[in-house]
Amino acid sequence: MKTPLVSLTLLFASTALRAQSTPIQDPVAFVTDVYKHYVAAQHGSDYNPPENIYTPRLAALISDDRRKHKGEVGCLDFDFWLDAQDWEIKNVQVSGLDVPGHLDQKLVIAKFVNLGTAEEIHFDFRKTGGRWLIDDVQSVKPKNSWTLSRILQCKS
Repeated sequence: MKTPLVSLTLLFASTALRAQSTPIQDPVAFVTDVYKHYVAAQHGSDYNPPENIYTPRLAALISDDRRKHKGEVGCLDFDFWLDAQDWEIKNVQVSGLDVPGHLDQKLVIAKFVNLGTAEEIHFDFRKTGGRWLIDDVQSVKPKNSWTLSRILQCKS
């Protein structure tokens, strides 16, 4: 029989393990998996990508935006994974490129069609502390390009 102290210790230990960062061994496989979840969520389930996948710089920008806007819509008013608020995505293609001269950086490119509009989202990954983390995200659509870190620095 476990004592209450042992049970409590096990509870905290399992909670701490769940709170640790999502391991990203392969940035292309990770981004592919996120989009697979979005496609599956089109059929009636909810999906929110993990949030413990950002470099300290990007995580601080996201946290500051949320703190400043106190739970309301902040500078980021859309889902950057989709470049939209609503989605019905198809034809997802994810590829990756090494950044010449930078073994600690990878560019992951996601191309897909959302509600009839072609999208191309670039994810800048950086290896930090032995882990791959997202350092920035860009949409490269000619008429509506954006960079996530710039959006998060809006003056509001």
